[in-house]
Order: sequence, then structure tokens, then C-alpha cells
Amino acid sequence: AAFWFAALFGYFGYQWWFNPARVVKHRLGEVAAALSVPEGESDIARISRLGQLRRYLATDLRVKAGTQDITSRDAAVAIAAAWRPQPGSGDVHFADAQIFIESDTAAHAYLAVELTSMDRESGHPVVDARDASVSLEKREGEWVITAAESKEAPAVR
Repeated sequence: AAFWFAALFGYFGYQWWFNPARVVKHRLGEVAAALSVPEGESDIARISRLGQLRRYLATDLRVKAGTQDITSRDAAVAIAAAWRPQPGSGDVHFADAQIFIESDTAAHAYLAVELTSMDRESGHPVVDARDASVSLEKREGEWVITAAESKEAPAVR
């Protein structure tokens, strides 16, 4: 019985701590949090949040959203820094993520990018969801996003 308990504990421990798909999904959650703009965010908190975002993106990042092409990490962070949503808006969430581990250093994710914003007329939250494809690589021991593509750019209210 002790052997089976140890085997089950080892298996579930691996799945929780070391499973690459779980680590990639966690990284995508960190990216979504870094993209989200909290209400009443101070300038110091904004700089910290954008610094975190920068850590999660590869220097040679390529992003295609609709007709817009972003060809570097610095350009992507600059766009995120310029985004100033109205109060109550600016929550980014990645939903329905399907993670595919291609090798020890490469992964791909298909997900829905959900942007919650406030409708100016009604004052109610509106969720705009777009499907996206994200490529990640493990560089210097950390998973970073190397490419992302969405057929449509999200509507910013």
C-alpha cells in the first residue's frame, strides 16, 4: 500500500510541479495579468507591470493582429504602455487554452483572448473574444512568447 501511495504521490506531484503544459499555461496567465490594467493603477505599478510583461516576451517577438504587424518586444511593450482604457475596463484573460508541447524547448497554444471593457452607453462590462495562436520557446530556463497571431484585432472601447 505504501508503494502505491508513493507512486500516486510521485505521479500527481510531477503533474502539478513539473508538467510543461501546466508551466506554459501558468506563463500565459502571467502574460494576461501583465496586459490587464487595474483600475486606479499608479505610475510605479504601471512601470512594474510593463517590466513583467517585457520578461515574458522574446526580443525577436512577432505579433500579427488583424492587419497590424508588430516586429519586436519593445514595440509590443510600447503599445501596451500607450493603452489607457477607461476606468473599469482593461481586463485581459486567456480562455480555453489548448497547449501543445512540441519539444523540451518549444510549445504552441491556441486560445481565446478575452478583453473586458465598459460599454460607454450602458456602463455594463462587455467581453470581446478573439481566437489566437501563440508560439513559445524555453530560453534561459524560462518560457517566453516568440510569436502570436489573431485574425482580427480586438475592439478597444
